[in-house]
Amino acid sequence: MLSWATPLKIGSAEEWLLKSKCTKEYIVQVGFPRDWASYTPPPNNTSVPVIYLTDGNSVFLSALEALHRRLSIRGSLFSAGVIVAIGYPIPSDSSKVFNPRRAWDLTPPAQGSGETEGGADEFIEFINDRVKPFIRQRSADTRGVHIGREALYGHSFGGLFCLHTLFTCPDMFDCFIASSPSIWWNEEFILTEEAAFRENREGKRDTRKPSLMLFVGGQEQNPPQRRGEPDEEYEERRKQHNERRMIYNVRDIHCRLEASRNLHNILFHIYKGEDHGTVISCSLNRGLTTFFEDWPFQN
Repeated sequence: MLSWATPLKIGSAEEWLLKSKCTKEYIVQVGFPRDWASYTPPPNNTSVPVIYLTDGNSVFLSALEALHRRLSIRGSLFSAGVIVAIGYPIPSDSSKVFNPRRAWDLTPPAQGSGETEGGADEFIEFINDRVKPFIRQRSADTRGVHIGREALYGHSFGGLFCLHTLFTCPDMFDCFIASSPSIWWNEEFILTEEAAFRENREGKRDTRKPSLMLFVGGQEQNPPQRRGEPDEEYEERRKQHNERRMIYNVRDIHCRLEASRNLHNILFHIYKGEDHGTVISCSLNRGLTTFFEDWPFQN
């Protein structure tokens, strides 16, 4: 005999509606360890690491599950962590998890950008002035802990946003996790910011150095033909993938940044057999685990 279904509730998660300075609304989902209600921080360490996620609607539950899995392992290398996913007010019955507003929020202000692009600095301000203070207050109010190291994760346009934030506000996070960054956007504009970042910080020994993780799928540049895909459509798709140089661009930027010595550590990995969509799970799990457990990571 079946009983009535009830809506799924996640006791270790919260959802808040926050407004930016220009009154734009965002959904901010916050995920804690499963035992957060009874969590007592170690006496010698009352700080918790936090990872902030762009495109929050599409990755929050995946990240929260990853956090819970790692903490459930016997002998886990960390005792707590917080997930903060920044997304949009998307209807719960919508089939979409990505919002068109992301094109504005996640792309840098640059000549040649479209009317719906170029608002990354506005989004940076929202995260720094609105979201971060809110998370600090929630952590203090709920468990009396303060925020320790912080990371920023983004995929695709979100990965581009991570690089833009790294190059223009390198002290904002301890670690930047750029998954399949859209370096191709606007004729590879981000490379001008990269060059300025390398030049401006060269030789500054007392400057705080952030860390960077770079991930990309092995099928993002030369994809296989899909089952039943017409040859003409496949050739057009393969041409576009080759032109965007997803793997080569990420590899090249890794080589230049590693040689610049402007980063504390840098990690680069190609996930063979993964495409632009499937690599999200790989990069999110690896980035989160490395940041929470294996910090500071090694090149």
